[in-house]
Amino acid sequence: MIISDEGLEMIIKLITTTTGIIPRSSHREGIRSYLSDKLDALGLASVKAYSDKLRRDKSLLMELINESTVNETYFFREEKQFAFVRTHILSTWAARHGSQPIKIWSAACSYGEEAYSLALLAKDCGIRAHITASDINTTVLGHCAAGVFNASSMRGGDGVAFQNLLLPYKTANAKIAFSDEIRSYITTRQINLAEMDNPASEGILPKMQDVVFIRNVFIYFSQELRARILKVIADKCMGEDSILFVSMSEIAQIDKSIMPESLEKVADGNVFYFKKKTEV
Repeated sequence: MIISDEGLEMIIKLITTTTGIIPRSSHREGIRSYLSDKLDALGLASVKAYSDKLRRDKSLLMELINESTVNETYFFREEKQFAFVRTHILSTWAARHGSQPIKIWSAACSYGEEAYSLALLAKDCGIRAHITASDINTTVLGHCAAGVFNASSMRGGDGVAFQNLLLPYKTANAKIAFSDEIRSYITTRQINLAEMDNPASEGILPKMQDVVFIRNVFIYFSQELRARILKVIADKCMGEDSILFVSMSEIAQIDKSIMPESLEKVADGNVFYFKKKTEV
């Protein structure tokens, strides 16, 4: 079936309303192709009929959301931030907190490379970590929980400084398969960032986190939604003196117009992050 621009816009609007995601132009064509195949598979004559069915069928809507989210990442992406975590956070944690596990939230975790990178760093520093890996996409969460990754999750440039930590988990067929011990550091959780300030989401939010990673997702959100997400994270998810990382490419988008008063932007060399203030 040929999907008209009007029909595509109808579904894009539903995706944005549900998830906050504003698909880019290249991504929109992928959604158009998915719609064409899906309508044929369901035997539906129009996008309107599909839209009506989506509003009644939560599992069908979840399929669309899973198809519509962008999931492209790799181990130790933006390695300068991971180097900072190792030298400035994990290296001093044990001395200050003893055997108390560090709590880390990997929000919009995709397939889980970020969460496992953090788990490997913690283990290498002799620290137990409780890592919450969350995403709206149920398919990638299942992949994250399984802990098996293809060679494409490693890159030859960015992240290469830490790839020695992956070596014990390489398999004969060039995959990465993590042990039960490493997987025990990670708990997966479905969280829709666009609904974080909904009272119904209160019970699933990770609380009193020491470190939060929410990277390469704000680029798909409006400024208004970015502000809402940051406020909830700062007010309800971060503990005292905790640290929040966004992607280095997103730093410039987080200005005073959307940054909560309880957060301050900090520069340490060429690494930028946000710190929870002790007093506001």
